[in-house]
Amino acid sequence: MRELFKKRLALHQRHMQKYLRYVFNDHFVLICVFLLGGVGLYYSEFVKSLPRNFWPAAGVALLILVAILPLGRFATLMQEADIVFLLPKERALKEYFKGAFNYSLLLPFFIELLVLGFLMPLLVATTAIKFPAFFILLGTMWLLKLAQLKIATLKIYQVAPSKLRQVELLWLVLSVLCLAAGIFLNPFIGLILAFVTGVGIFKLLAKSEENLDWEKMIGMEKSRLHRIYQFINLFTDVPEITATVKRRAYLDGVLQKIKPQQKNTYLYLYARRFARGSEYSGLFIRLVVIGSLLLYFVQDVYFSLGLGILFIYMIGFQLIPLYNQFRYMILTQLYPVSSQQKAKALQVLLLLLLSLAAFVFAISASLALSLWYERFLVIAAYFLMVFFFTRWYVPRRLKKMA
Repeated sequence: MRELFKKRLALHQRHMQKYLRYVFNDHFVLICVFLLGGVGLYYSEFVKSLPRNFWPAAGVALLILVAILPLGRFATLMQEADIVFLLPKERALKEYFKGAFNYSLLLPFFIELLVLGFLMPLLVATTAIKFPAFFILLGTMWLLKLAQLKIATLKIYQVAPSKLRQVELLWLVLSVLCLAAGIFLNPFIGLILAFVTGVGIFKLLAKSEENLDWEKMIGMEKSRLHRIYQFINLFTDVPEITATVKRRAYLDGVLQKIKPQQKNTYLYLYARRFARGSEYSGLFIRLVVIGSLLLYFVQDVYFSLGLGILFIYMIGFQLIPLYNQFRYMILTQLYPVSSQQKAKALQVLLLLLLSLAAFVFAISASLALSLWYERFLVIAAYFLMVFFFTRWYVPRRLKKMA
């Protein structure tokens, strides 16, 4: 069974690597470097401004550490056909799930490493903790994550939901106590308490893993993969994910502005695909909200300038795949619709959407900036970016895609 899991894991990783090269492209890496550099600069200045023994900052760090502990699901890599073909081997699957358990720990451990590393300067500046305590706190979090993932494995078995909720609540309370003791008292105390918590959880659940709930287990794995594909779908088309379509009657007044004429064929299609499809409209709204919130808290004109331009580029870049949505639509090939109309329609739609995003960003940045010339500079830069992106970048990008 261990060999079966290794084979499935190898196939899963090869499948993911095929998509990850589209996710971690040059544009995404550049954006991440820019954001990390800007956030790191402001974060260092913020930490320097905090007084010693400022306990609210440590309290916020505690809440963040507790919040990231449940991140990462139990990855079984089980498939629908397993209900039939692996049912006779249910007893032997314990070896399979050991490999799945170890694999499921990798990503959460890495996330906790990064987040704790990010929060350590804040803890050192506002508490009595020193930088070497990083490894002790990291060990505390890893022990608590082990206990949490052990509880997560219980969900694939036929266990009463009430018992599961009680164990999860117990783990949450103990996790808060362990991390609070490690931050406010002594890191070694938190580590010892986390070790006791982990051992106690493992012993408490030792005899609960008896009968598998096959349908629930397959459903959980489908849900986990669907979340991964949803994220990848922001960067490239994923055949494994199906889009959901919603009526959204409240947008009919806007969509009816596009006259059903031959010259508006693709604009008509693209606008309705964007408005009634869940992935592109949801992506647009999320990025606009996140960008406007970040700009509201940025009071430096140059960082506000770069951040707004960056988000406009991100939104436009993620919406370009709309171009291929009607590639195999026969009716557009039967009617005499020129191929140039397709690119022009996408340019028009992107111009409208990015102008709306730039308008929202301009309002948010203007509220944060105090000088009028700074506001004018930011607003002008945002709309110049929209013009540059739609008139220069999009045609060249579509030419490559075609």
